[in-house]
Amino acid sequence: MTEVGALPGSPVERSGGVAVAAALFGLALIAYFTANARHGAPLARPLPLAFFALLSGGYLALGIPRIASALTEGLSSRTARILVGPLVLWTACLLYAAAAGLSVGDRALVYAIYLAIPSLILSTVAAESGRLPWRELAAAASLSVAIRFHMLPTLPIPAPDGIDASRLVALVAGLYFFVVARPLEGIGFRWSLTRHDVGTAVTVFAVFAVVAIPIGLVTHFIAWHARIVGGDAILRPIIIYLVTAVPEEFLFRGVIQNLSSRWLGIPWGLAIGSVIFGLSHLPDPRYAVLATIAGVAYGLVYVRTGKVTASAITHALVDAVWVILLHR
Repeated sequence: MTEVGALPGSPVERSGGVAVAAALFGLALIAYFTANARHGAPLARPLPLAFFALLSGGYLALGIPRIASALTEGLSSRTARILVGPLVLWTACLLYAAAAGLSVGDRALVYAIYLAIPSLILSTVAAESGRLPWRELAAAASLSVAIRFHMLPTLPIPAPDGIDASRLVALVAGLYFFVVARPLEGIGFRWSLTRHDVGTAVTVFAVFAVVAIPIGLVTHFIAWHARIVGGDAILRPIIIYLVTAVPEEFLFRGVIQNLSSRWLGIPWGLAIGSVIFGLSHLPDPRYAVLATIAGVAYGLVYVRTGKVTASAITHALVDAVWVILLHR
């Protein structure tokens, strides 16, 4: 896989994406207040805001290489690296649940099991080079299946009707496991994007649109249905980028395509990641076909840039155009 980073000595390279992460954190806070305001949830409570800031801050901080490396090096013991992150997450969830008046017992048990399974899997010996990377794939599957089938108790912030933070907990856990506890080479989760990265992402989006929109129109999966409300056209793509695109690209490109490419080669890795991504959009076959084609587009950006944060730009543009302009 071609790894294309920032230009040596550029401000982006020197900062490691700190400015980008800080800007995204600010936008995440705006999205938090906006989403809760729409649901009529109280906004001034310090505890929910602190819990949200902890999770979103952890998510964004792990995309700064020097922070991730410092955590890995600081937790010198293999056992400590595996256990510390999940333990901190589990404790934060329970403290928040207790303080927010949510039931603690079921959350304590379910989240303990949820975080323990990938911890145990990643504690085993990794497969030899050229063999099926079952350990990493099994750990990723255990994290994603629970989210896909809504197995985790909700963590509304603020309680009882705020946005559910369970998916954010799962994302931070996955990032910690593969960026800090057992760093996965080539995963490409970092915010230090360059003009080349952004240009590649936008160009591939344009090519995908030329191919996919006619298919979607002919199959009646999409139709022109513009829903642009105020600043929604600006904030919505950023929310999609953070909430949907980066997490999905982390899983399908950073983990599945990355591991499959090292096992079977880049073409097979691209194909496997794209097909699995498409199948995850069943049962509508039209959606699955378009998602598979989209997976190829995202995978190509990942191959060219080496960054899931770049392929997530293409992903977010596709989803934003669909939601704002083309969703039936």
